[in-house]
Amino acid sequence: MGEPDDLPSAGSEFVVEREETYTHDEHGSVTVTAIWKGIEEVDTTQTANEKDTYIVRYSANEDGETVDELTDTLREFVESVDDSK
Repeated sequence: MGEPDDLPSAGSEFVVEREETYTHDEHGSVTVTAIWKGIEEVDTTQTANEKDTYIVRYSANEDGETVDELTDTLREFVESVDDSK
């Protein structure tokens, strides 16, 4: 059986938007800086196997420093944020 898709269910009411701020369980207040469609793998000949995996990149403030290279799949990000913003 294949891996679960990272797409939200048809009844999902939670929307992740670029430049919006969310409360992340681990990193506190985070701002989404990018959303893109990822790939499952790349082999040595640079052939990419496409997959409907959406990646969310976000920034956070840790110890007064902005960290903006944090990434999760859409599913991981949604499960880690408070959807009430």
